[in-house]
Amino acid sequence: MPQTVVVLSEDVLAASDVAKILALAGEDGAVYRVLVPTEVKHSVVSDFLDHLMVLDLKEAWEDVTGRNDLPDDVARRDAAEVLQGSVDALEAAGAEVEAATIADDVVVALRAELAAAPDILQVIAVTQPRAVEDTFHRGWADKAEKELGVPVLHFYTGTSVVGE
Repeated sequence: MPQTVVVLSEDVLAASDVAKILALAGEDGAVYRVLVPTEVKHSVVSDFLDHLMVLDLKEAWEDVTGRNDLPDDVARRDAAEVLQGSVDALEAAGAEVEAATIADDVVVALRAELAAAPDILQVIAVTQPRAVEDTFHRGWADKAEKELGVPVLHFYTGTSVVGE
């Protein structure tokens, strides 16, 4: 019986992401449980600094002024679209997929997943690079690994770069 791999993502999985995820399970395969948060909360300061570091001044200003905050219905719709795109990409590659959007904090949702499915092999977090969170180990992967004691692989979407 295949084990479960939980995939956390805030963006639609790219083809390269899918290939890496499927390669991790090996020949035995796995059931992939894709989770997409409806509300991605990040520190305003770290988002501001991340945008400033790449000279994206417009985004940095919008972080500070709150213009990047989405209404709840728009955030839920966007998460559902990301979820469907990721499910489609995994299924097109032949994976067995279960999926859900999550409204809770990512670590709280992962705790519930672990309680409901004790056969979870690992957690994979696919995110955009965030220099401040990654440097100080404050991202999803670091929090989940520290608080839940499960192995978490973190890589940046569309790249071969593993998160630090």
